[in-house]
Amino acid sequence: MSVILPPLLNSIETENPFDSAVERIKQGKSGAGDFYWSTASPTTAHISIVLEPDVSPKQAAEMIPLALVALSDCLAVLLPPQVAVEFRESKFVVVNGGVAGNASAAISSATDQSGNPQWMVLSIMAVLSRPKDAEDPGHQPDITTLDEEGWENPDPGDFIETFARHFLSWMISWEDDGFQPVARAWKFKAEDKQEPDLDFISKSVQIIES
Repeated sequence: MSVILPPLLNSIETENPFDSAVERIKQGKSGAGDFYWSTASPTTAHISIVLEPDVSPKQAAEMIPLALVALSDCLAVLLPPQVAVEFRESKFVVVNGGVAGNASAAISSATDQSGNPQWMVLSIMAVLSRPKDAEDPGHQPDITTLDEEGWENPDPGDFIETFARHFLSWMISWEDDGFQPVARAWKFKAEDKQEPDLDFISKSVQIIES
């Protein structure tokens, strides 16, 4: 499958985006802007993005809500306009009340002289459809899929390309204007109508030995 990304992102297809990104970083073969993706599963889209945050671990954790805001913008393009997209527990994207995806991150245990992590891997997952052998949707009311919410015949490549464009746009905004635009966009769609809790989010970031 061909996936076309914005020029600032380096497209890398792999079966397991997160594991591949971490392994290549440790080998010194990956760097900021590497965008790992997989369409190995027709029902789920997986993305991992390598960043080199020149900021503290807590500030680097801002990438999780940024990714979810980008994901909500992506879904606004792919889903019907009446579909409600919200954030839950600083991690999940919720579509019409059901969880349809999430964002997470890992950082290097190695830091520079200022205590900033040497690298970060940001991971995004979205559930496009249910496997044929999945449990009846009525037994899992808190979980949904993008096709059940109105995206007919969801295409993993379309999802990856659309998310990449919105992610890069938000990254440029973050670099130019800081975190507040992200926080405002998050608060508007958060179930609790609160800005993201960065203390809580930073504690959820996985630390990987480098």
